[in-house]
Amino acid sequence: MAVLACSCARGEDFWAEFWWMDQGYRWVFFHDEAGETYAEQITHCPGCARSLERKNMRTVSSLLR
Repeated sequence: MAVLACSCARGEDFWAEFWWMDQGYRWVFFHDEAGETYAEQITHCPGCARSLERKNMRTVSSLLR
C-alpha cells in the first residue's frame, strides 16, 4: 500500500494498492472523499479528471517496509 498524489495542480492524495486482476497486477486507487462510500475505488482524479495511472503520479509515502 502506498499514498500517491496526482501530478495536477491540486495534487490530491490517493491511497493505492497493487492487486492481482485478471492475469496480471494493476494499481488500484482509492480516495476517501471522492466516492459515495468510504474507500470506493476510483479511476480518475476528481481535481483534473485525468485517468489515474501510476506513471503519472508521485509518491507521498509508502506504508510497506
